[in-house]
Amino acid sequence: MHIGFTGTQLGMTEAQKNVFERILLSLQKKKKEKLVFHHGDCIGADAEAHKIAKALGYWIIGHPPENESKRAFCNVDDQEEPYEYLYRNTRIAKCSDLLIATPKEYSEQMRSGTWSTIRRGRTAKKNIIIIFPNGSVSKEAA
Repeated sequence: MHIGFTGTQLGMTEAQKNVFERILLSLQKKKKEKLVFHHGDCIGADAEAHKIAKALGYWIIGHPPENESKRAFCNVDDQEEPYEYLYRNTRIAKCSDLLIATPKEYSEQMRSGTWSTIRRGRTAKKNIIIIFPNGSVSKEAA
C-alpha cells in the first residue's frame, strides 16, 4: 500500500502529529503488504511525518521540489527526480492509494500547496484523510 502525505511547511500541531501516528500504526496492523510512504521532502510537516513514518519502519520515497529553498533533505529510502511544486504534488497524489493531509486551516484554501494536493487526490479518485489542527479528522472515500 502506498500512502501519500501533504502538510503545511509551518509543521503539524501536536494533535495532528498524534492522530497521524495513530493512523500509521493502525495501517500497519491492518495490512500484510509492504507499506510505502511518499512525501514532498519539505520543511515542516513533511519532515515531521518522515520522522514518525521512519520510526515505525515504513519504506519512504521522497518527492523533492526543484526549488531547494524549503527542502528538508530527509534521509529517504528512495527518491524521485525533483519537480516543480504543483507537478510534484500531482505525482504524490497519483502514486498513492491513500492520501493523508495535515493543513493549517479548517477550510479549503486556493493558494495552498496542501489543499492543492488534496484537490489533486480528489481528481485522481484517491481515499483521503484530512487531519485538522485540532486533531479532528475528515475522511473522503474515492
